[in-house]
Amino acid sequence: MAAEIGRVLGIIPARGGSKGVPRKNVRDLAGKPLIVWTIEAAQRARTIDRLIVSTDDEEIAQVAQSAGAEVIIRPPELAQDTTPTEPALLHVLDELEEREAYRPDAVSLLQCTSPLRGSDLIDQCVHLLFDTGCDAVMTVLHVQHWYLIGTIDEGEKYHPEYDYQRRPRSQDMPEKYRENGAVYVTRLETMRAYQNRLGGDVRVVPMDPVRSVDIDHEEDFLLAQEVIRGLQIR
Repeated sequence: MAAEIGRVLGIIPARGGSKGVPRKNVRDLAGKPLIVWTIEAAQRARTIDRLIVSTDDEEIAQVAQSAGAEVIIRPPELAQDTTPTEPALLHVLDELEEREAYRPDAVSLLQCTSPLRGSDLIDQCVHLLFDTGCDAVMTVLHVQHWYLIGTIDEGEKYHPEYDYQRRPRSQDMPEKYRENGAVYVTRLETMRAYQNRLGGDVRVVPMDPVRSVDIDHEEDFLLAQEVIRGLQIR
C-alpha cells in the first residue's frame, strides 16, 4: 500500500549570471524559455504542493511569474558564481517560514538545466521518498565504460587511469551511476540537519540518457532541441 504523500515544496533556482551559456535560463528552447520547461513539469506533477523560483534577476522573475510560478528574490550574495545551491534553498525555506509559517514536509530541487525530465519523474521520486521512508531521493544516470578514463595534458597526450594491458570488457565492469541533477527530493528535517540536499538514507531513480540531457553548453541546446522534435515533447 502506497504511503500518504506529505506537502512537497518545489524550488527552481535560477540566477541571472550563468557563464557557460549566458542568460540560458530565459533562452528559447523549442519555443519557450528554458526555465519554463521545468516550471511546467512541476506544475503538472501531482505531488508538488507549491512551486517557488529563487532568482536574483528581474527578467527571470518576470518570465517565471508569467508562467504561473511564485518568485522569491534572493540577495546578491546568494547568486555568485561560487555560491552553492543549498544556501538558496534554505533562503526560500526561511523566507516562507518567517512570512507565512509555511513548513513543507519535503523539498524538491528542480534545476532548469534538465528540461526533459517530465512530471512523471518528479512524482516517481516523491513517491519513493514517502513509500520507503528514506531521507532523500535523486535521479541518476548509468555511467558506461567508467573504468576506461584518463586525463589529457596541454600537448593532447593521454594519461590513462587504467592499465592498457588489463583492459576489462564492458560487461565485466560493475554497474555504476552518477547524479544527473534532474530531480532531488529531500525531507525538510534532512535538509536542515545536513544543510544539504543529500544526507542519511539516499535512494535513487535511474533515468535514461535521452531525458537526462543537461544544458551546460551551446551544443546541449541543439541536442535538447533535436530530442524535443524527435519525441514530440511539449
